[in-house]
Amino acid sequence: MFLYLINFTREDIYFVDQTLTYVVVFTVNKRDDKGSVVRYYNKNYNPNYLMYARPFGYRWSVCKDPDGVERMCLDFPDAYSFSVLQKDTSSIYIKKLTEIPDSLIPANVNKNDSTIYVFNANAKIFKGLYEELAMVIVLPLKFQIVGYYSTSEGNWKQVGNTLAYYGSKVPSNKIFVFFKAKEDTLYKELVKLIQEEREKKEEITIEKTERGLLVRLPESILFESGSAEIKESGKEVIKEIYKKIDFSKIKELRVEGHTDSIPIIGKLTEKYPTNWELSTARSSAVVRYLIELGAPKEKLAAVGYADARPIASNSTPVGRAKNRRVEFIIINEEKQQ
Repeated sequence: MFLYLINFTREDIYFVDQTLTYVVVFTVNKRDDKGSVVRYYNKNYNPNYLMYARPFGYRWSVCKDPDGVERMCLDFPDAYSFSVLQKDTSSIYIKKLTEIPDSLIPANVNKNDSTIYVFNANAKIFKGLYEELAMVIVLPLKFQIVGYYSTSEGNWKQVGNTLAYYGSKVPSNKIFVFFKAKEDTLYKELVKLIQEEREKKEEITIEKTERGLLVRLPESILFESGSAEIKESGKEVIKEIYKKIDFSKIKELRVEGHTDSIPIIGKLTEKYPTNWELSTARSSAVVRYLIELGAPKEKLAAVGYADARPIASNSTPVGRAKNRRVEFIIINEEKQQ
């Protein structure tokens, strides 16, 4: 989008979605004299993406910008200032590193790193100057900023994943923020732990899922058949997993118990009438032990699924053994169940 104004103060905030599919933009523009103020958009811009605009009385139309290009126009008649909150598709702002000229890539950014994304926002003025221009980019916690650059002089400040540019007497500006996904330290630590356990012939697995990081432990590691009492060797494994987790950085740790489809029979039914009770008792036992170790109970959940969520066929001994398991789901702050 483009904005053609004279002697304005402009403040933009860009909130980038964690999936990199859209960007929410809040902008405030002010000037000393009163008159019609127009904000220009690409001709195919969807007005439904406009979530908020002030002052009231604004009008949408098709017009030509000062360069003679036909655009969608948002007109604020007889105004000193305006503010807009809008949602845009990420293609307007998010680029691949290969799309950026080498001359605009800072020296500390690896030009050959294909994992790097680039956030690019422009502030264009037709004539005159921005008396003051502030542009703030807020990135999700799953990313890390590796570099930034602007075509106009100004001051930068970074606090965590928020990066701000400020300049005065700015004719126009393009900013480039280079970022990439953070290395998943917890994932790497758990992989290392699992490799150590595999040397003991324990078949623990780990994978990244939509719900979060999943650690799968076979029944044989934690429990005897038909029991919900954790084995001492199983407690050692749970303790090692617990030590790898920084609970201040996660939303929740779900412990889920699963069984095969063979019904419980005999005297054991007095304690566990069905596999529902057994799977729930096992996940609850693990959660209780985690609390003993010091895990915050408000971030723990115990769930039993019995045989409702198999990962293998229950028609063979090997498949049934795979289904008898306990799973840890580590849900980050940004994950939704």
